[in-house]
This record gives sequence, C-alpha cells and structure tokens, in this order.
Amino acid sequence: MSDTMQVSGTIQPRAPLQAQSNRNRRTAPGHHGKPGVPQEFVHRPFVDDILVTSWRRLDDSRFSLAAQWPHDHGYFTPVHGHHHLILTGETIRQAGLLLCHTELGVPVGHHFILGDLVYTTHPEHLAVGSGPTRLTIDVTCSRMRFRAGTLAGGHFNMTIRKAGRIVATGYSDVTVTSPAVYRRIRGERLTARRALGPLPPPVPHQLTGSAKGRDVLLSPTDRPDRWHLRIAPGHAAMVNPANDHIPGMLLLDAAQQAARALTAPQVFVPYAFGTEFRRYAEHGMPCTIVAQHVPSALPSTTTVQVTGSQEGEPVFVSTLTALDARR
Repeated sequence: MSDTMQVSGTIQPRAPLQAQSNRNRRTAPGHHGKPGVPQEFVHRPFVDDILVTSWRRLDDSRFSLAAQWPHDHGYFTPVHGHHHLILTGETIRQAGLLLCHTELGVPVGHHFILGDLVYTTHPEHLAVGSGPTRLTIDVTCSRMRFRAGTLAGGHFNMTIRKAGRIVATGYSDVTVTSPAVYRRIRGERLTARRALGPLPPPVPHQLTGSAKGRDVLLSPTDRPDRWHLRIAPGHAAMVNPANDHIPGMLLLDAAQQAARALTAPQVFVPYAFGTEFRRYAEHGMPCTIVAQHVPSALPSTTTVQVTGSQEGEPVFVSTLTALDARR
C-alpha cells in the first residue's frame, strides 16, 4: 500500500455510518482461518507490526477477522495504561487491505487511496493487560465498485470487540489504482525516497505521549501551537523505506502528538479521531503542523484540530476529541 489517504470535506468524529449491502459485488474464495497473515497483504515490512491474524467470509459483504494488540510494542506504547490511539486506525487500515487482497481481487502491488478514516473508541475497554489483547473485527462492505473483477473502490464499516464488548467503531473509504495509473499520478515523484540527514531537535517526549525522544515527530518553532514535522530513523514501525511519500499513518501520529502538546499539562487522551487528507505529503519538503482548540460537539469534552501543510498548502486536517480530565 502506498499509505496514501486523500479525501474531501471536513471529517468530524461521529458514529460510523450503517453500511448497506451492495449489489455489485464479487464472490471470492470462502473461509480463511490461518493463524498468520502474510506481510504483503497488510503492507507492513516487519512481522511484529502485523495486527490482524486471521479472516473469514460470512457472506457476500460481511467478514469476521481476528486481531491482537501488543502490550509491549516498541513504538505503539500504552498511554496512561490504555492502548495507543493509533492502533485502532492501523487495525482498520490493515483489515481493509487484507480483505482487498484476499477476498476482493486486488493484486499485491496495486496502490490504495484511503479516505475518510474515522473512528471512535471506548477507553473503558482499552486497558492494557499483561499480554496481547485479542480482538474480533466485524466488517461490512458497501458501495463496492469493481473493474474487470478487481475492486476499484468501496466503503468498509468496522466494529472491533474484546471479549464481546465493543472497544471501537469506525469506517474508511478506499480507492484502488493499478501500478500504471499510480505512475501517471505520481510522475517524477515516484522515485522520491526519504533522505536521512541531520534532524531538528524534538519537543520533550513527555509532551507528546511518546516513550522516547526518537519517537517524537514534532520539532519546536517560535510558537507553542506550531511545529515542524521530524522523522527519525527509529520510526521503522511507521515508515516503509519503499514509500515515495510520507505515510498517512505517520501523519496521524503527528496529529495526535500535536494535540497532546497543545493541551499539556492537561491529560489529553483522545477517544475519537477523524482525518481528511488533501494531498500527498512529499519527501524533501518541510511540513508545518499547527494545532488549535475548536468547539466540541459534546459536553465535557475537548476537541483539537490539527493541520499539516507543505509550501503553504494543506496536506491533512485531523480532528481529535477527548473527555475532559475532570469529567
């Protein structure tokens, strides 16, 4: 996966849409229940970063998947005793990719544009235990579009459960492009790769909820609500060296770090996360991250909007909502 996310409109945290059955669908092979998932099906270069463990088809538009969240991952470290917020988004991403490749006819090597990535978690069910957290994921596909037997786009609605209790709900929209189309879209940028060089200093890792300084994606500026994006070599869990642009999941993590830094010393642990990606985040260009408080739709909550820009043009906008600490 190119890890590209590109959507239009402003995405606010909200209850996921109820997916409806789709008439234009392709029936793929049936049950799959293997304990492991090939790395190429979830586009992760390291086995330890694979969250989805098995899958099976229920009918033409519904699937059941199993996943597990690590309790001691080197990057997705727990925050205040709860699983890292980005794990939910990464699980949704991996589940959609897996189904595209195994059940919906998308060959490995095709590229994905992931849009409207929106999810809401239930923090009371996200406490980290002494071992991995085992999960089930119910997926309903709708608005599926096929071209020559291969998925061209669709909507994935997901409910994630732990021991039968809902821990998160969310959805994403996916557009699939062939390698030839992707080459035309990217042009000369297709060969761009992240250049390793001197890094600007990070903000204190305690402000961003990061375990270590090398995990911090923000470098300070002369304003407390503005930062420069920094990507250290230690971000193997979030950066695929083969990517010709900055991965969308890394930008999501930068957004939640900025929201935490803006609200510090308040404890800001978001439960809802919605993101709009407007263009590719390019290697070799400074990326400015700005966070601001915005009105919350619900009482006793705090909402922060984070925008990332390159050359004065917005790349992404994320909206994060957390329960107030004194609720």
